[in-house]
Amino acid sequence: MKQKNKSGLLLLALAITLTGCSFPLGASDTVKSANSAKEPKQSINAEPRVDQLMEDRRVYDNDKMDSVIDLYVTVLNNESNDTFYTINHWYDNGGKGDPPKLNAIVQEGSPSGPQKGDWGYGTDIPNSVIKIRGNSSRFVPQKSYQLKLAESAGLWHGQTVINLNKHQYDVTRVRQKLSFDLFREIPDFTSLRTQFVHLHVKDLSGQTPDQQFIDYGLFTQVEQPNKRFLYAHGLDPNGNLYKANFFEFQRYPDQLKLATDPSYNKEEFESILQIKGSEDHDKLLKMLDAVNNYKLNINDVIDQYFNRENYITWLAVNLLLGNMDTDAQNFYLYNPLNSEKFYFLPWDYDAAWGQQAEENERIKGFTAKWQLGISNYWGAVLHQRFFKDPKNIDDLNKKIEVVSKILNKQKIQEYVDQYYPIASSYIKTSPDLQGLPYKIEDLDKSFKNLINVPEQNKEFYYASLENPMPIYLGDLVQKDDSYEFTWDPSYDFQADDLTYDFQVSQSADFSSVYIEQKDLTNTTLKVEANQLKQGKNYWRVTVKDSKGNTQIAFDRLKGEDDSWHNGEREFYVK
Repeated sequence: MKQKNKSGLLLLALAITLTGCSFPLGASDTVKSANSAKEPKQSINAEPRVDQLMEDRRVYDNDKMDSVIDLYVTVLNNESNDTFYTINHWYDNGGKGDPPKLNAIVQEGSPSGPQKGDWGYGTDIPNSVIKIRGNSSRFVPQKSYQLKLAESAGLWHGQTVINLNKHQYDVTRVRQKLSFDLFREIPDFTSLRTQFVHLHVKDLSGQTPDQQFIDYGLFTQVEQPNKRFLYAHGLDPNGNLYKANFFEFQRYPDQLKLATDPSYNKEEFESILQIKGSEDHDKLLKMLDAVNNYKLNINDVIDQYFNRENYITWLAVNLLLGNMDTDAQNFYLYNPLNSEKFYFLPWDYDAAWGQQAEENERIKGFTAKWQLGISNYWGAVLHQRFFKDPKNIDDLNKKIEVVSKILNKQKIQEYVDQYYPIASSYIKTSPDLQGLPYKIEDLDKSFKNLINVPEQNKEFYYASLENPMPIYLGDLVQKDDSYEFTWDPSYDFQADDLTYDFQVSQSADFSSVYIEQKDLTNTTLKVEANQLKQGKNYWRVTVKDSKGNTQIAFDRLKGEDDSWHNGEREFYVK
């Protein structure tokens, strides 16, 4: 998931009205106001058709990109023995399931404290419940939090949930906000309201209660997609809304069932798709039946169950931003009440915008070759079937060009110039500095590269169309005195002839290979047992087309040093 930063960037000062700070722009770029390059806003249809995604973008009118809200959270005791420390270290200490929740009082204020007249001021009873949030971020030193407001608290900026994201692995702390602020300009797409938040916490739950509020640094509040979100954005609050947990558009018959099915298990259902709206899953299951019915033309399935423009736009946005975590998760599916159609809604972009490239510098092999470009989505049934039609690839190419004009350098630069003085002032000081997993000297480099990311990823996308598609390595089968290795056939968009190179090694990095078969045309190979060495072994297959373009398998192994070994599997010989 790494890419090298393009060289040749010189410093050019741009005035920032709010702070007087500046941030470098490539000298070769013409400095323009992003407003001069704006695409026409998507109009609001007074009578929107149910087969269109028409977001009411007036919901963003009062948002201020260059502001920071100070939030003061007082964490309270409850009847259990749980404390704020328990919440923060639940997974660190081996806790299973959802972590505890604690009552809290949340108030707005200024840097000096809660202010009279601000939201929540003077509240002396709990008006919210606090818990930690996130997936991999649960294990980082500086946590992210969710505050669910009590009904009596009313709405905070029109929202019932306050998501406070620390973005531990984003050195810039702005990738999430940059994404959703830009999405407001893209037709056939939705966005989320975002806000910089300076969090202060007073913990009264422990044995030694805090005497004053403690500075927790900079967070980004990102709007929670729920019924309130649907209503505020002019969508149907009575419809279905699902969040993908690990969802490759397979049928999953053992987990995804109607709620009326006697064997229905909501927990198992939500291991695939979290339910954020109606629990009537009839239309979802019909859609998945069609997607997985290879007798049906995939374009007919798309026309019946999806909005083509929204679907291709979602693909184009993720490809241009390099958001590799959207192959099976980090997106929502929205289905209006009186429609068969499902729409892709965006969620979680702090791993986009070149963040994966920074991780590759920390962790060897963090990004596999197949994660760059279109091959990242090849493992999902819907996407794979869609891509196999050349016309659909042509349409995606056209959409890539349209969206890349919206995500242009000048527009990105204008947003970054507003964020940089805010974010950098927090990142360079305590407490954010202590939790930074990257060198602070790399901060400006990371900010600078944001401007180039869509163009870099467009190059990766077009290059990926030339490569064979990734495969899965099969389970090893032992037969008498031999071992049978199998793998999936690959696919090539140009219909080039494909061959497979097979290797076996006793080192995960394949520094020494003791069995090798090149230019295989079959996807099965038998190896005699006496040819294999005892102990742990590794095997891999590299796909090659007639032009010399290559691809590896989806399979990955994590080494003892946390490095990744891509495109291989391990096996043991007694």
